[in-house]
Amino acid sequence: MTIAWYPSWWKEVHGNAWDRVKEAMRRDWEQTRFDLHLAGGHELNQGVMDTVDQAAGTQAIPGDDRPNRPKVIGSWEDVELPMGYGYGARQSYGAEHPAWDDTVETALRLEWESGKVTPEHKWDDVKGLVRQGYQYESRP
Repeated sequence: MTIAWYPSWWKEVHGNAWDRVKEAMRRDWEQTRFDLHLAGGHELNQGVMDTVDQAAGTQAIPGDDRPNRPKVIGSWEDVELPMGYGYGARQSYGAEHPAWDDTVETALRLEWESGKVTPEHKWDDVKGLVRQGYQYESRP
């Protein structure tokens, strides 16, 4: 139920700004409900940066309940660094953490995000590739 109430300071400019961001925020709320396994949530492939970019008008908002396009990393040059990072991390952390877990993921994310050379891809974009490298087992 929507109630048309506005405080005394509310001006048309506030309404225009709200109209611009409310769909991005609604999508973020739907994604949060999905992530938390709450009723009514939808997988929209919506991350914080999607919400920010959509609210700013720099990213298009897909139609009703349509997910954002996945961020695809396509060439070997794009995947080599994160996969190699994961593979090397397994060499360093594998004895203590033979399986990928929250502890490993958190440590690698913090290290990735604080690297002196800023990686081209954000952690959420490469996490699966890092994990794949970490879990890779050489075959004789």
